[in-house]
Amino acid sequence: MAWALVLSAACFAEGVPPTPVFRGRSVINASLFTGLQVHRTGTLLVGGTDGSILRSTDAGQHWVAASTMDVSQAITQIAASDSADVLMAAGPMAAMLRSTDDGRTWTLQPFGSAVRMRAVAWSARSRSWVAVGEQGVLIRAAKGDETWDMIPNPATKNLGGILALPDGTWVAAGEEGVILRSTDDGLHWQASRTGTTATVTALQYVPELRRLIGACADGRVLLSADGGRRWTRVATGVDDYLSALAYDVQHKALLAATAKGAVVRSTDAGRSWQIVPSGTSYYLQHLVYLPKQGALVASGEPGAVRRSFDGGKSWMQASVPTNDRISRLVVADGALTGLGQFGAVMRSTDAGATWQVQQQAISLYVHDVQFAADGKTLVSVGPQGSVARSTDLGRSWEPLPLGLGQDVYLLSATKDPVSGAVVAGGPPGTIIRAEGDATAWQRSLEVNSASRGYFQKMLADAKNGVLLALASPGVVMRSIDGGRTWEATDARTDPHLFDADVSSADGSFIAAGRDGVIQVSRNGGQHWDAIKSGVATHLYGVGFVRELGAFFVLGANGVILRSVDSGATWQSLDSGSNAVLRYVAYDASSKVLIATGDRGTLLRSADGGASWQQIRSGTEQALRKPVVTRKQGIMIPGRTGTVLRSVDAGATWQQMPTRTTGHLKGLLELPDDAGVLAYGDRLLLIGP
Repeated sequence: MAWALVLSAACFAEGVPPTPVFRGRSVINASLFTGLQVHRTGTLLVGGTDGSILRSTDAGQHWVAASTMDVSQAITQIAASDSADVLMAAGPMAAMLRSTDDGRTWTLQPFGSAVRMRAVAWSARSRSWVAVGEQGVLIRAAKGDETWDMIPNPATKNLGGILALPDGTWVAAGEEGVILRSTDDGLHWQASRTGTTATVTALQYVPELRRLIGACADGRVLLSADGGRRWTRVATGVDDYLSALAYDVQHKALLAATAKGAVVRSTDAGRSWQIVPSGTSYYLQHLVYLPKQGALVASGEPGAVRRSFDGGKSWMQASVPTNDRISRLVVADGALTGLGQFGAVMRSTDAGATWQVQQQAISLYVHDVQFAADGKTLVSVGPQGSVARSTDLGRSWEPLPLGLGQDVYLLSATKDPVSGAVVAGGPPGTIIRAEGDATAWQRSLEVNSASRGYFQKMLADAKNGVLLALASPGVVMRSIDGGRTWEATDARTDPHLFDADVSSADGSFIAAGRDGVIQVSRNGGQHWDAIKSGVATHLYGVGFVRELGAFFVLGANGVILRSVDSGATWQSLDSGSNAVLRYVAYDASSKVLIATGDRGTLLRSADGGASWQQIRSGTEQALRKPVVTRKQGIMIPGRTGTVLRSVDAGATWQQMPTRTTGHLKGLLELPDDAGVLAYGDRLLLIGP
């Protein structure tokens, strides 16, 4: 029976892509959460995951990626000396980043401990730097000194904040209520009594009050009027996590944002507090004061941006054109730059009343990328019904508001060989398609049941124009009209099917799965037969190699099966491995097969799969499907930012610097010598 006709034929996409304002980035959708305007030069710097530091010299209107020496860890804080001739950034493992050219380029400065620093500050009084981080590590460097000294610390808790006071006193804070103090230029530190075991989440010195303020995870604040020697613990009326502090100079009001949307306010230097509803229950993550406009702006989860012009006594909602969490607000020349958890970057010049989107949020995970029918536009699909377009070969992306719903996970996409339409699918049984430049989409199937429509792979038979939606659990669906309508097949999905592929020679489909099951279809996916594989282990990967006229099926315990008769019979090959194998690819120029799997397993065959050699990959990370490129050899993506490359037909492999620790699922070679796009946790451009 046909599950036909378009269940929802509306075109969803609207809008015009934003003008690209970023240059030189390799990681496109880094999460950004820290920033600084260098006051002597006016340069605005923001940082985040994947070693990202972006630089703007026009208050956030245009951005250029800084060179950070292939650092892949998150940049947690950036600081400048008073003369701005030296900048420091915390975050890399066992090193600090240093710049002497206004943030254009950065060099690593190791400090001899395998931890990451979380915060760094400069003292104009002592002419020195201090950074704090994991396991209570404290390090210090004098100006002009290229080395960092480890400083003994009485506490071993993680430290996340550091301040240099005007009189030269240093104050550091961290987990379990730890506050440390130094009065000898950071050479020796003493623990202060705080009366709390709650983490100090924010630390601020307010010169107008001559007070140190510490916000805590239990909703209390810590006050000190003597440079951090003694602290008073004050209740604010809430027991929520306090996420940020700000001081409104015009209204002489001290404010703290909470994780449940409220703002607490004090007009007596923190001795007493009042709870002020902000109009939202969403997490407020950051709070800033704009002295030129006399405004307070709070940001956080989607819909949580709020503004106040009366010292925080009342708040109004700001309309923000993104669904991203704005985790940080950076002030530069009176303009606000909002930084999003999923890569959004926005700018406001009117105290947050209106915003210009410079980059929309991109899905946390990209499951697949295809070229649209026009051959120029890239389309990505992912969780929560996310679809995005790129018209500049992946350098910038435009998310499309399709309205598919939060429970829709688009796991795979393919191209209709006749119309060129992109067809994507995923649980709970959703299939969508778009022709042309992929701006207009149609929902062609909606099962609304993950148990019936867990579409994990979309396939296209280029020879016969058949599309297949592999679902397990569920019903394997088939389309013969370019994905406009779908009908059920008789493929069995119990035991579970993990993967499938199609022969480009005769259009046969092979699906494989749990307990050694193999199913074959020789009539365009309409009817399926169970075939004896000869093994009982789970089979995870299927691949057809046109040049060899053979299907290969891979699985647990090093299983590799080969069929040269469209799946009628299968031969078990000796892989020489007992690892879980999942993917296979063929390099036609060198006539070499490459198989990959878990724990960095990499196998090579130069005789059509008759024999296999285990190759050293140099990694223990799970490896995804190899891709044979035109000019960069064979490349393999994997977990924790792994990309392997071989230029000698797979005999030896090197790890490429990717500047990310995100898991990578796949690679797509770009035209016009534009390199390779990696996707997964991150969208990553790898140059030619």
